[in-house]
Amino acid sequence: VATVEEGTITAAAQRLALSKAVVSKQLQLLEHDVGVALLQRNTRHLQPTDAGLVFFDKSKSVLDQADEAFDAVLERGQVPTGKIRITAPVDYGVSHVAPMIARFCASHPRVEIELILTDDQVDIVEQRYDIAFRIGWLKDSSNIARKLQSFNEIAVCSPTTRDQYKVRKPEDLVALPYIANKAIGGHTRHQFKRGKQARTVDPQLSISTNVTLAIRSAVISGNCFAIIPDFLAAAELSSGTLVKLLPGWTLRTGGVYAVSPPSRLRASAVRAFLDMAQQENDHPLGTDQVTD
Repeated sequence: VATVEEGTITAAAQRLALSKAVVSKQLQLLEHDVGVALLQRNTRHLQPTDAGLVFFDKSKSVLDQADEAFDAVLERGQVPTGKIRITAPVDYGVSHVAPMIARFCASHPRVEIELILTDDQVDIVEQRYDIAFRIGWLKDSSNIARKLQSFNEIAVCSPTTRDQYKVRKPEDLVALPYIANKAIGGHTRHQFKRGKQARTVDPQLSISTNVTLAIRSAVISGNCFAIIPDFLAAAELSSGTLVKLLPGWTLRTGGVYAVSPPSRLRASAVRAFLDMAQQENDHPLGTDQVTD
């Protein structure tokens, strides 16, 4: 596992505090025991074979479970300690996650939290995140997601744009320039519903971006509209800098999720943070097998 993760026998030896000769010999004995080559070696590169990748995945899983077992026993009766790596979308991270982290650290001073804000979808296993907050719709996967709350998509624009275009029905939106939100799929086709009526609209795409803050800014400044989660426009709707288009019609309902890598055990600090996230949201924190 160390050799594959580090990329060379020399680096693996340094990580394990062993000599290069010992590591090389152990690899040879391992390949002899399993009866198949696990690594392809030359003077400059070392790559796992197909069999080596299978062996690496299974072995790493076993080692991770062993580490978690030790941590679970060591942490019994102890206050949460250690480091948590969290990622979240920019807007949600600024407005919700960062304040939550500040409150959590005030109550758990022995926990260190690293927060990375990005609207790009990252691989939480590969980049070793403990928790990822996701907004939108999730697909099946081995990652574990807990739904924190629901939201509704809404169409918004500036008051000036509303007065200029006089949008009275979904079909009227095709006259407005449209900003697509790539952070939640970048869809350009939207279905509006009102009672038993349904209207599908393909708006005129003008801009696409993955940061909701940029979308809000552009909509406020320009003669365009966007479709975003309602809670990310709440302050602007309250102040009047944004207005909701077609208030009698509804769009999709999505969710806010806390996603964790697949694991049977979690560090007590991670569990404590997820408990806090549950308590600070209205929706019961249920567990589903989903992807981010």
